[in-house]
Amino acid sequence: MNKKIEKVFENDLSQIDNIYLVFSSEEYLLDKFENKFKEKFVDKEIEDFNLTYIKEEDNVFKNIVNKGSTLPVMSQKRFIIVKAGNIFKKSIPNFDAFEKFLKDIPDSTVILILVNDDLSNNKRKDIIKEQGEVINYSPPRFQDINKWIKLQFRDRGKKINYRGIRLLEKMFNNNLQQLDSEIDKICTYIDEKNKVEVSDIKAVMSKDRRLKENTIFEFLDAISKKEKNKSLYYFHQLLENGEVPQIIFAMITRRVRLMLITKDLKQQGIKHKKIANKLGVHPYPIKKIYGYVDNYSAEELEKMLDKFLEADVKLKTGEDKIENSIQNAIISI
Repeated sequence: MNKKIEKVFENDLSQIDNIYLVFSSEEYLLDKFENKFKEKFVDKEIEDFNLTYIKEEDNVFKNIVNKGSTLPVMSQKRFIIVKAGNIFKKSIPNFDAFEKFLKDIPDSTVILILVNDDLSNNKRKDIIKEQGEVINYSPPRFQDINKWIKLQFRDRGKKINYRGIRLLEKMFNNNLQQLDSEIDKICTYIDEKNKVEVSDIKAVMSKDRRLKENTIFEFLDAISKKEKNKSLYYFHQLLENGEVPQIIFAMITRRVRLMLITKDLKQQGIKHKKIANKLGVHPYPIKKIYGYVDNYSAEELEKMLDKFLEADVKLKTGEDKIENSIQNAIISI
């Protein structure tokens, strides 16, 4: 763990600073820090009285000043957690009032500002450095990932050998959020066992993969059957399961192309087995598609393909995020 962060959690409530700014390229790390900070310092029994979240960028500094002047209820400290994007952009007003407030901040007020951005070269952060703590919570580098994985298992009361660590590292690289999720699943799977074996990891991974594959088939079938709501539901399920959006995009366009070809050949009186043979595709998906294409005219399928190709162009030219491109194309079916 980052040494500055370790130092924060070595303090007790009476020793913590009045303001912390933590910035990171990994939102997962910010969430972890926030949860640990609340667990360590915020009394859950009176949290409703002494913890305020500020999440709106508009008037963020004005809100910090207003809320920061309120005294705590039955506690030494009152906490403000700010999660409003990069609030240190020059375009956000009232920074001067915030700077003035910091010079006379009440001893009972603790402000935690979390920013999912790189503030290394942002001079405004230096104002906070004069009054509190600024922490760059950078994710572990590739050579440190194995230590991080080992630590996550240790924190859950489990041991893992080098082969297991290397397998997880190879499968998920340094995607910390996905790694953390998989580690949770593995620890749940082995239950009271203390040592994680490679076979345990493979068992969990193969089970997850089967579930993901089922979701993919359900998703493609929902699109083929013009079920927009189901399509959107399965699309978001795939994203939550860690599927890469570009792969989802490729699968959709492949399915629509198969539907177009199958539609044309079906109209010529060719049966699904011969179509599968002709295309070099397994008969099972073609058999399903053979029934689905009756839901569409050839013109509708061409229009659908155009929508996804248009979404692809928007993605490649930077006009839209891939998740939005796919979602908007599904809605337009």
